[in-house]
Amino acid sequence: MNYICSWLCADEKGAESIFPQTGKKSSGKEHQDIYWRCLIVFFITSRRFNKTEKHLLFTNVNKLPVVDGRNVETIFNELGVEIIFTDFKYRTPAGYYSMFQNQFYEFSILEYISTSNKQPDDKYLILDSDCIFLKPVNDLFEATKPDGFISFEDDVLPDYVINGLSRNNLKTLYEELMNRLLKEIPSYHLGEFFLSSVENIELFFNDFKVLWPQLKERHEKGLMKFNEEAHTLSYLYFKNGFRAHKENIYMKRIWTNPLFYRNTEASDASLYIWHLPSEKTFGLNRLYKYFTQAPAYAFNMSDESYIQFIQKELNVPHLLMLRRIEYYVLSFYRAIIKRIKRKLSPLKKARIAVVTIAKNPDYENCSTANNI
Repeated sequence: MNYICSWLCADEKGAESIFPQTGKKSSGKEHQDIYWRCLIVFFITSRRFNKTEKHLLFTNVNKLPVVDGRNVETIFNELGVEIIFTDFKYRTPAGYYSMFQNQFYEFSILEYISTSNKQPDDKYLILDSDCIFLKPVNDLFEATKPDGFISFEDDVLPDYVINGLSRNNLKTLYEELMNRLLKEIPSYHLGEFFLSSVENIELFFNDFKVLWPQLKERHEKGLMKFNEEAHTLSYLYFKNGFRAHKENIYMKRIWTNPLFYRNTEASDASLYIWHLPSEKTFGLNRLYKYFTQAPAYAFNMSDESYIQFIQKELNVPHLLMLRRIEYYVLSFYRAIIKRIKRKLSPLKKARIAVVTIAKNPDYENCSTANNI
């Protein structure tokens, strides 16, 4: 059996991470609803093409929410998506790293698979929620033969730093963890893409159980450690002798915001999967509105019309002038709002102190009041 999966790990209040693409507090409903919309688009686009594969959503949310007046669980039931609850067991300690800390939830997913599925040849494709499908992925599953594994690298220079570590840093850290010198500079694998057999997932997770306390110990000592799941998976792949696939004709991380970076190409239409980090609140939101309002989630649209439609809505490869203006206006607006919130934060603390002092005159003598 082949499985197509995505996930949502909701941050709790007080345990938030930074997610630059949303600009929202990660424990809040507004932030999490963005990801629920992306997930709905993810499974609609996969169901269009992948009829025989089983679809799974992993989440630590006990009760799925209502988004825009629609029950998310009802939508997933209509799409034939099985919802699997698993707790977030591998939370990084406070101060470990500021961004994307719920990405370590992926190891709770691997634990679930390795302990619940006893079919070693079953394969799991696990993708980030802001991915969409352009064609059936049976060829991708076939490409895992004979090893039951395929992965792709982010082709960056050895000194280029991603989430706190370069590939040269990875080499040094691998050597320390494996207690041997390496001749090659390891690849940095795309963290949004995971495809492996159950047999290999067991290998990876067993090694992760040994690695996890080492990462926490290195953090406590102020030593270099893996900051996110892509660093960690890259190491687990390397340790078990797996290397990145030499040719990636299947998927791409496509950046679309002209204010920051665009890497769209005409050949993108030939890919199987697009990962669109910049489109969560732009094109993916437009697709969400269209698909959820269309009869039968627009499955009656021809594949040719579908490809043309998503290219237009996601601005791949071409960007219309009106859409360019939209990117600039919204991006600058969000930046201004963030700056205003940062400036208002000290004022808010001061107002709280004034109200507290007014209610309790003795409070003005305490150290907390004097420090505000």
